[in-house]
Amino acid sequence: MKIGYMYRMHVSPPKGGNHVHALELVQGFLKEGHEVHLLEDPTVPGAISFPGTTEEELKAFVNSVDVLYIRVDARHLGKWPAIEPCMRLAGDRPVVWEINAPANESLAFSWLGGRRLNVKESFFRKLKRRVHALRQMPGIWKEEKLRKRLGERVDAAICVSTALQGYAQKTLGIDNAIVLPNGGPLISEEEIRQRRAKRSSEQFTVFYSGSAVYPWQGLDYFSAAIELARERAPDIKFVLAVNQLSEAVPEGPNVEVRQGLNREEILDAICASDACVALHPEYFWSPYRFHGSPMKLFEYMACGTAVVTSNRGQMSELIEHGKNGLLSSDSPEDILAQLVAFRDDPTLARQLGIAGRQMILNGRSWQDNVARTLNVFTQQL
Repeated sequence: MKIGYMYRMHVSPPKGGNHVHALELVQGFLKEGHEVHLLEDPTVPGAISFPGTTEEELKAFVNSVDVLYIRVDARHLGKWPAIEPCMRLAGDRPVVWEINAPANESLAFSWLGGRRLNVKESFFRKLKRRVHALRQMPGIWKEEKLRKRLGERVDAAICVSTALQGYAQKTLGIDNAIVLPNGGPLISEEEIRQRRAKRSSEQFTVFYSGSAVYPWQGLDYFSAAIELARERAPDIKFVLAVNQLSEAVPEGPNVEVRQGLNREEILDAICASDACVALHPEYFWSPYRFHGSPMKLFEYMACGTAVVTSNRGQMSELIEHGKNGLLSSDSPEDILAQLVAFRDDPTLARQLGIAGRQMILNGRSWQDNVARTLNVFTQQL
């Protein structure tokens, strides 16, 4: 099969979860013996990259494939010149959308950007957020109208969460929509042991991986819990892997910040930790409340490290409290309480880490994700 995958970024080396998602799929398709044709991304070995500036170039790209697979995320399709021509040129070829976000995800920067849970916000800053959000609303409305129109040509949608399945079906009118969350890497027990052997301290260590810029990473929740831990659990060490520093990154004697780690270094740090956190705020402005599929959660579990995650959205669907992880509210007291539970009961932490890894092995790996995606393509051909 010749797969045309459109996603508007250079994915290798990966710089974030969206890059990892696309790269894992491309590499998985190639491993299964399929051809992958990309539009303006020459970074993936084995894939064929096409230019996409002119109508003729887009036509050559579309005519070279059997199925067109298009990533849809918070970035507006209306600002992507190639999208409509490629869908029009597809003819009888199946068009499948990979839906990662509704257009209103961009409001996260308005309502959550720069917020610090443990710092009182001024009236002026709150007003600034509201004005910023209101200015975006016309563009969001226009984008959703475009998505609905383009959705009439879509044969199937692969949605990373149940919330987005509802969005695809009810808002975009794409009835043939399945749920396929992100996946985790398949890591052997021997590899985990080797990575854990790099640990340099026996101190109970909690790991966070995420951006200090993107407000949906829940860093403000975690920062408040870290501040509380200085008084209530000073023996806990917090390791934060971030791409860049900002005022949102906590400081203190119980914090170690590691900036710019590559993916292998991230996996080393996960394996060398006693617990990991994936905290995500509610999108109170959205009818879906939370629609994401946190990449970090799957990577934590793949490494067999116990997780504490938010009790909402896909996290609450995948994690059964006390069985394969611990769920927490947004309060610093509750987040810290779950971490202390792991600190005080190492056996529980090990058991839940093993159970989380078993979930990845039993159908939540990238290998499984690739197989199910290919199955959708086959059904449309």
